[in-house]
Amino acid sequence: MRFRFTTACLVCLALSSFAQTSHPQQKPPADADAGIVGDAGEEPDQPLSEPAVKMDAATATKTAWKMLEDGLKDPKEQVRIDALNALGTLRGMRQSEKLLQDSFKDTNVDVRVAAVAASSGTGDRNLIPALREALDDPAPEVDFAAAVSLWKLHDPSGTNVLYGVLAGEQRTQSSFIKSGEREANKDLHDPAALARIGAKQAAYALLGPFGIGLDAARLMVKSNHANSARVLTATLLAEDHSPETKKNFIAALGDKDYFVRAASARALGGFHGKDVDDALMNAFNDKKTAVRFMAAASYLRVNEMAVKHSARRRTM
Repeated sequence: MRFRFTTACLVCLALSSFAQTSHPQQKPPADADAGIVGDAGEEPDQPLSEPAVKMDAATATKTAWKMLEDGLKDPKEQVRIDALNALGTLRGMRQSEKLLQDSFKDTNVDVRVAAVAASSGTGDRNLIPALREALDDPAPEVDFAAAVSLWKLHDPSGTNVLYGVLAGEQRTQSSFIKSGEREANKDLHDPAALARIGAKQAAYALLGPFGIGLDAARLMVKSNHANSARVLTATLLAEDHSPETKKNFIAALGDKDYFVRAASARALGGFHGKDVDDALMNAFNDKKTAVRFMAAASYLRVNEMAVKHSARRRTM
């Protein structure tokens, strides 16, 4: 079962939020939007200087990759994390693997943690060697994130780190402990430091089987308003590939809350059709980087599915 129990516990927290916002005996508020917030500054707007226009498939694919690559070069750490969040939805794409691995060396600790967490979200075992190297990162958050990600990918390389954290004891035999890193290692066994690391990892744990994404998971863990239930709903409905669900996700790309828009953009990566292509390309212009990066990644996923489907048909 591995870390599934951790993820299940966190989802239960989200379900609890859902129950609080939709109790059957409560009368609906006079304001239908009560408890639902819009783009309230969680992430600043960053509109495109030159909005994307309608384009053919090849141009859209090239544009999507460039958006993600440029996002990883942005001086703002949140923008880089948004790009990594989107890359965490891609699997088996060499270009994505390279971008993720390059981010393991980012100067910002939170960005490195995001890159490591996103790598496990892809389920891509080609990233295991890089994750093993991340076990030697001087920042304990990154070290722990690498151990968690390797465990999710069914690789035991980081087990000693997990054992040490579980026991709360100093390890004496581990490749992680080096003369220059003993102080960082102590943080893995300090209650206050573990609380800080745990709060961050709690959100990242939701990346795996549910694929909610870094930003949306962060919202769900820390918020008590209706948005968390709406994001969870989008995640659950992503498993239903009916035309009606697709239609609702396309409509949700126009929602006033960017967490919901990002969750919907991610979900649309599992659908196909010209309406999906058009909707995702339109989202390339969203004022929030979290949304447009996710739309770019989903477009790449949709395009990849279409290519594989076409190849299967030719071989039949």
